[in-house]
Amino acid sequence: MPPVGELPAVCRAAKAQFRPLTKNDLDQAKTELIQALGRLDQRLTSAGQNGEAWRKYLQWGALQAEIQRPQGPNIEILKDVRDRCAADHEGLELVWFLDAQQALRNYVGISNAVGNPQAVKAEYEKHLDTLAARLEAYAAKPSSEDALIIGDVLRWLDDARQAPGLVRTIRHYYVKPNLLAQVSPGVVGAGITGPVDDTMPVRDCILGTDIHGTAHTTGETTTELSPHPDLGVIDTLFFGTTLSNNVGYHGPVTIYSSGTTHLAASKRLWVDATGLSSHPAAASAVTDIDIQDIQSNKGRCLIEKMAWKKAGKQQGEGECIASRHAEQALEQRIDRQAEETLVKANRNYEDKFRRPFVERKIFPQELRFSTTPQALDVAGLEAGNSRLGAPMAPPPVVEGADMSVCVHESMINNLTADALSGRTVREDKVQATVVDLLGRLPDKMKGDEDGVPWSITFVRRQPISVSFANDGFEVTIRGAKYVKGNNVAHNMNISAAYKIEKTAQGFKAVRQGDIEVAPPGGKKGGKQIGVGVLLEKRFQKVFEKELLGDGFFLPGKWKAAGKMQPIQLVCQNGWLVVAWKRGPTEEKVAAAGATFERK
Repeated sequence: MPPVGELPAVCRAAKAQFRPLTKNDLDQAKTELIQALGRLDQRLTSAGQNGEAWRKYLQWGALQAEIQRPQGPNIEILKDVRDRCAADHEGLELVWFLDAQQALRNYVGISNAVGNPQAVKAEYEKHLDTLAARLEAYAAKPSSEDALIIGDVLRWLDDARQAPGLVRTIRHYYVKPNLLAQVSPGVVGAGITGPVDDTMPVRDCILGTDIHGTAHTTGETTTELSPHPDLGVIDTLFFGTTLSNNVGYHGPVTIYSSGTTHLAASKRLWVDATGLSSHPAAASAVTDIDIQDIQSNKGRCLIEKMAWKKAGKQQGEGECIASRHAEQALEQRIDRQAEETLVKANRNYEDKFRRPFVERKIFPQELRFSTTPQALDVAGLEAGNSRLGAPMAPPPVVEGADMSVCVHESMINNLTADALSGRTVREDKVQATVVDLLGRLPDKMKGDEDGVPWSITFVRRQPISVSFANDGFEVTIRGAKYVKGNNVAHNMNISAAYKIEKTAQGFKAVRQGDIEVAPPGGKKGGKQIGVGVLLEKRFQKVFEKELLGDGFFLPGKWKAAGKMQPIQLVCQNGWLVVAWKRGPTEEKVAAAGATFERK
């Protein structure tokens, strides 16, 4: 593999590697098209009447007839269906339509290339010149615009089935994880670790003795991170003691006893891109039984004497059986409690993140977990449709952090490109999604006072972009159309720039001047100044003058980790790096406040 500095020269040399496409390429593209349409057909069948409506929209019958034509399909009909798949209708953003659209586009492109190799060769050489120039600029100073154009060329080469070795080499250097996170063992275990103190009834049968009683268990649950290169592995450990007072019934005698059981148990959990899983719990128990009294319900001393003698002989065996029963009960209890937690966590993960993202083809191309004794690490790559990832490693995270997140601007830009390009987004649907994810609607996302909602139709190329540099960041929203009631604006960009400042509580982002509302490359306002004012007023709520970062509490049981207080916020070389350290819990803060008030 050539050094990264030689990539521009390799691109120019690749002009000699042009390969005219043949009927074999077209046959392969047709096979891929039939497979994509087959998956879409299955989806439409499962959708019932709604699926039939989609078939009518896609001219399904005519499309299938064209695919089966011995002399090959009518390209114009395929283009029409391709364009219908690419239209701005809700539902077309799902993976089945996207795959069909891509397969149609590939077939049409290869069909044209097979019949016109010289034109394709000229375009190929032009793209390689562009790629070489952009790679030179990107190596000197990475920019989102260069990354976008490099990604466009790589996609063209993929679709045209040209220079696969060159494409792999470029991706090797420039498609690297653009999301990195790290969590300390203390934070990972905060929702799991803690004291155990509970009382439960005892119901058992040991050596024919029917036992009833009450057991009081105390102990401590802890967690450890187990090293693994491909999974996040968490070992949950429990050590405790159970004290019990029991009454046993065996024939004519009643046995009064107490027991002391020393318990140890472990359960291994692991996390990967599909969710949480676990091994069955494993427990160990040692029980000591103290027989305090034996009474005959027939009042005969001889019976009691015989019972004491038998109990003495069987005590060791009884303790072993009691130990095994305690192990089984503890394992079942741990597994049952863990199963309830895992089912709920996996359901939330699947319903709110994985399935919606997979169905819209925006799930990260890579999402890897790993563990060391010191941290749970997460590495994600959001590269979308032949786009670039991070070109370099992030700035170092400050020492002593309990949690950190490093986000490269490419992750956000790629995700929004795949999710929003050419799509119309309505305010009410965005609000509903936010409520579903957060359980509430932040004030900045609430509608205008007049109650008239907004909708935005995003441009197809780079609908939203962010850049992180020089201790600040910029955000730009590019809309092809904005609608609010009877007010309509076309081709307007909305942008805001922020600088990071340190505060006593953490950090804040301070907006630099007003937000900008203007046509692409134009001056603020322009002919659409009326709508521009409305847009500026609305987005002032989104892009506030100051965005405070003074810490937060993790959700659910992990709130016990304490307030996550920011100790680092860096915007540099395309990376946003944020690190937090555990602060006091709400209970400790409240207790400290109460103590201060008493003084």
